[in-house]
Amino acid sequence: MKKNLIELCKKLADCDANEAQTRHEVIDIIIHDILAWPRALTQVEEYISPGFSDYVLTKPNGDFLFFVEAKRAGKQFTLPFPHKSGETHCYMPIKTLLTDETICSVMKQVREYCMDTGCEYGAITNGREWVCFKCFEKGKRWDQLKAFVIRGPEFFVHDEIKAKNTFSYISITEHSSLSTNLASAPPKDRQVYIAKDRIAAHSHPITSNRLATALRPIANRNFGVINDDQIELMDRCYVADRGFTQVLSGMRSIIKDSLTPYFEEYGVEQLEDTGKGGAIGGRLTKNIKNSRGGEVLILFGGKGAGKSTFIRRLLRHTPPKWLKDNSVSAVVDLLDVPEDKGKVYSEIWRRLVADLDTENLLNSSRDILLRDLFQDRFSIASKQELSGLSKTGELYNDRLNGLVSEWKRDHEYCAERLALKCTENGKGVIVVIDNTDQYGGEIQDYCFTTAQEIARSLSCVTIISMREERFHNSKIHGVLDAFQNSGFHLSSPKPSTVFLKRLEYTIEILRNPDRRGELTYISDPALIADCCTYLSIVAEGIRNGNSPLNNFLTACGHGDIRLTLDLFRSFLLSGYTNVQEMLDAGRWVFQIHQVIKPVMVPTRYFYDEQLSDIPNIFQARDSRLSSHFTSLRILRRLSKNIGAGSTEFVAMAELRAYFSEKFRMVSDFNLCLDILLRHGFVEANNRLDYFDESVDRVRVTNYGLYMLSDLAFTFTYLDLVCIDVNYFDEEACNSITGLANEEYRLFSERKRTERVHVRLSRAEAFLKYLKQEEQREIEIFDLDIPDGESFGEKLSASFEAERRRVLASAEKQRYNRRN
Repeated sequence: MKKNLIELCKKLADCDANEAQTRHEVIDIIIHDILAWPRALTQVEEYISPGFSDYVLTKPNGDFLFFVEAKRAGKQFTLPFPHKSGETHCYMPIKTLLTDETICSVMKQVREYCMDTGCEYGAITNGREWVCFKCFEKGKRWDQLKAFVIRGPEFFVHDEIKAKNTFSYISITEHSSLSTNLASAPPKDRQVYIAKDRIAAHSHPITSNRLATALRPIANRNFGVINDDQIELMDRCYVADRGFTQVLSGMRSIIKDSLTPYFEEYGVEQLEDTGKGGAIGGRLTKNIKNSRGGEVLILFGGKGAGKSTFIRRLLRHTPPKWLKDNSVSAVVDLLDVPEDKGKVYSEIWRRLVADLDTENLLNSSRDILLRDLFQDRFSIASKQELSGLSKTGELYNDRLNGLVSEWKRDHEYCAERLALKCTENGKGVIVVIDNTDQYGGEIQDYCFTTAQEIARSLSCVTIISMREERFHNSKIHGVLDAFQNSGFHLSSPKPSTVFLKRLEYTIEILRNPDRRGELTYISDPALIADCCTYLSIVAEGIRNGNSPLNNFLTACGHGDIRLTLDLFRSFLLSGYTNVQEMLDAGRWVFQIHQVIKPVMVPTRYFYDEQLSDIPNIFQARDSRLSSHFTSLRILRRLSKNIGAGSTEFVAMAELRAYFSEKFRMVSDFNLCLDILLRHGFVEANNRLDYFDESVDRVRVTNYGLYMLSDLAFTFTYLDLVCIDVNYFDEEACNSITGLANEEYRLFSERKRTERVHVRLSRAEAFLKYLKQEEQREIEIFDLDIPDGESFGEKLSASFEAERRRVLASAEKQRYNRRN
């Protein structure tokens, strides 16, 4: 059907002898086959003049809903060129369309007919292009309305969902889609212009800095997740001090990474890591001393909080002496196991057996297996399968060998026997099922059910780790006993302490000729010295509590230590990091612009939100009704609640009502809140890291406060994100595009100072556009904003202060390199 549509439109463009019939076939496919207009409710007649066919979608009572006029053969519609290649549809002012004589004549005829018949919506088409519009609206001049322009049949093929949601029979009759898409309601119906699509070098990569080749394997080993075999790294660099806070200048309070009221209601206990496992270590010791098995403990923690590292350190690397002497632990890591129930189940039991078989019994002789492990089944088999057979006979031994192989393959049985042997040896069993939160709800619940089964069958204590946001949608709420505290919450460690411990350890190893080979094969003393100097300078920047390097990385990680380490590695290796200048100076005072770019675009010349760990806070996200300031307004609204009470959470109903009543931007609000949750600018009471209707209360995080108070207003951030913005003004978009292309030309010619001037001009153009948009919204929504408190005023003040510093820094640079 869709293939036929494209082929028919090609025939239509060739204007063959059957043009009229072909045009009707095209329209029939679109309105009946794709949009599902019922033929019984679609009238096809000729009204206005010969060659014009009228298609009228009607209600069952005969009232007209939508009038479509098919233009006769002749020249095509003359439409303005698309803003970007591949554009299938757009909004366009009716006033602009009326400047074409052909379109003007037909639109006016359709409008006159619609007004005579009371039909509110109409369209004109030549079989290929379509112009859909509202024919009248109270309080509005007709030519001030916008039309929905379809540039070709590709819209109905490649944007089929949009086509159906706008023009299908169900959408028109049951969802009032014509009113939603064609009626004017500021600031709807605004054409979107995208700068990055017209920047030729937008995907240009940036090479790493000159030390990156030497540092990359070191960074990947020492600044990532600590593996089981990295015993010394665990001992030297593990951070037990958790529950960090971050003080942001100008903020009235401190937000801690701690339990939310939602989890307190379930009796979850805040875990203080004393180095011996805190409360969870005490609970394990108590259960084993009292021979209390069959219990499941849940270790909660945010994404990247270090749950796996905490468990491995507690049970493997440096366990408390009593636990080490009196328990056997099995850690089942499901990180690399596919999301399949059968595979998850078999892998849990297989890995459980491997860890519990501390004496390697399963690889011992048959006699030892039968005596020490399989004696119960062997006893029964001797009375049944092996009864009457000579123990020295071939048949007896063949049958017994088969039974032993069968018993060894029965992992559940082997685990039970191994656990029993541990108990007989005076040792309790601790089983950990780790990284279950990578799975969807169904598999995660299945893992928990399996954990309960293991706890019962092995009479052991089972620990299952889980991110807080995964708990809300699971079915395990009932197992958390508020009186027994079977849930424990692990907060994130202080990022600066994590960085410093690992930097100091790495530098120590690199400076030791006898141990240097553990990290690198590089033998050049000068290169090793440069690496050590560079890492020492970075460590000093981290050590300075007010350093932009420390503040930026800590804020952007928002408690996710895994992400924070990823960002730190990006900074260390990025071609934007001023390595040579640092080495020449021997010391360095980091400025915010020297940190933002290496982290936001470590390997690219231009910013792309989809490829960056840092989102664009100014992005207008809803395609119909949106603002560049929705995300900032959410953060500002939430920040007003800081210090207002013990929870600092704001009800979603209250927050959504404000944006609905004040701005009528519910969809944009939902999309922006989803981004804010996913990136950690705000957190939900139930710790979901995405937006859906189950999010009932939210609060701003340190990251959100940092964005609101600092990051969003810095020159470098604005300079980067302005490339990837949905603009509502074509002139502003063209200006950003032109300046971006000019900057890249200067980059290619290595004209650093001139390039900085162009970047300043681009940021200034972006600020001018944002101020115009904010002023427009102040007038439309009647916003009462005190002097000096608008986003535009703060942006301008910050930019003017930074302009002088940026220019001075550019002049100071002595190296003409590709930055």
